[in-house]
Amino acid sequence: MTVPVGLLNRVPRFRFEWLVPGLLRDKCIALVKGLPKDKRKQLVPVPDTVDRALAQLEPADEDLCLALARVLSRLGGVTVQAQELQIEKLDPFYRMNIRVVDADGKLLNQGRDLAALVHEFRSDTRQTITSASAGSPAREGLTSWTIGALPEEWRFRQAGTEIAAWPALVDKGESVAVELCDYPGQALLQHRLGVLRLLRLQQKQQVKFLRKQLLLGNETSLLLAAAGQERVPLVDDLIDAAWVQVAELNDALPRDEPGFQALLARSGKVVGRATELERNLLSALKSLAEIQPLLARYTGASWAAALDDMRQQLAALWQPGFQRDTPEDWLAQYPRYMKALQQRLERLNGQLSRDTSQRELLQRLATPLHEACARRPGLLALCAPARQYRWMLEEFRVSLFAQQLGTRVPVSDKRLQEQWQAVQAWLGAHPDSGLIA
Repeated sequence: MTVPVGLLNRVPRFRFEWLVPGLLRDKCIALVKGLPKDKRKQLVPVPDTVDRALAQLEPADEDLCLALARVLSRLGGVTVQAQELQIEKLDPFYRMNIRVVDADGKLLNQGRDLAALVHEFRSDTRQTITSASAGSPAREGLTSWTIGALPEEWRFRQAGTEIAAWPALVDKGESVAVELCDYPGQALLQHRLGVLRLLRLQQKQQVKFLRKQLLLGNETSLLLAAAGQERVPLVDDLIDAAWVQVAELNDALPRDEPGFQALLARSGKVVGRATELERNLLSALKSLAEIQPLLARYTGASWAAALDDMRQQLAALWQPGFQRDTPEDWLAQYPRYMKALQQRLERLNGQLSRDTSQRELLQRLATPLHEACARRPGLLALCAPARQYRWMLEEFRVSLFAQQLGTRVPVSDKRLQEQWQAVQAWLGAHPDSGLIA
């Protein structure tokens, strides 16, 4: 397949996995033969099973392994997971060769790893989009909404080809810019952050006041130190979270000045919301501070896997921007999550074997989400089923390691598997969503 560099980041992400009809059957046979033996033996003879599966499949911009696993599960009476079809282990000729050319048709590079090619030529692609002709909505250095109505989509022609782009406000720190994004999902993520920055820029005095008032005092400083957290980034994130919740930026985003001004009019509620969030944060920090010496208590190889799992949990929960990006109802659960982890650590010494079996169950359920998020960094923000799955996993942790604390929603191994099916359905219907250019 030959692709102009300006369109490289627009090509269908999964369509190439289906190759051409003459190779698709052999590729699917190779995938099925790579399944674990206990599942493969339910699908013999493999060529016949693949023929029956292909009769129910239509090549599309959908993850081939996801589509094939769905049909195989139905035909063979055995649950096949997409990740069990190890496409990365196939011979190279089962992947499309992509030739990247410039505007004159000169070969720039070629290879079978589309993601690597996209990464290699990212700057070339960006230059093609941002250098679009007159009339482009792209702007820089904005500190107020002076751009009129921002279109959802903008189309232009370049080198004889029509290109679609999705305008969005983009956070630049002391200003915002209007940039053209490659995908509507990417534009939505950028626009949310850009609107948030513009709201803060319009309320500088309020931001200055909150920075001086939140997480102050010697006791809080000691608590932050004991928890291993820094005040300044937590406060800025807390202010962002207050604005996100007050302006309801997770529900709808303005595309014109009246819509932006309507959000700005809610600024009087931000201080009160920030104070509420501060109380919740302090409660979580208290337990986090008590967790740190418990983590340090366990040394030696026998504890390594359990501690690694707990540290990964903490890193995910307390990552930069977690208050801004965590839905309000789930953010309120942080004190309970920290209590649950604290109780797990307190009981670990006498329950290592039980902890290991529970951890392995949890990791088995979490792995598909981790892999999906690695492929699509914006997935949790765009996909409601994936977001729900992520927090169901956190509740499942509570049920496994601190059951007496209770869970916010009913959760079990079976419920999580059912929820993951909803995630897979969404992924199949939105092949480009969650991709970041």
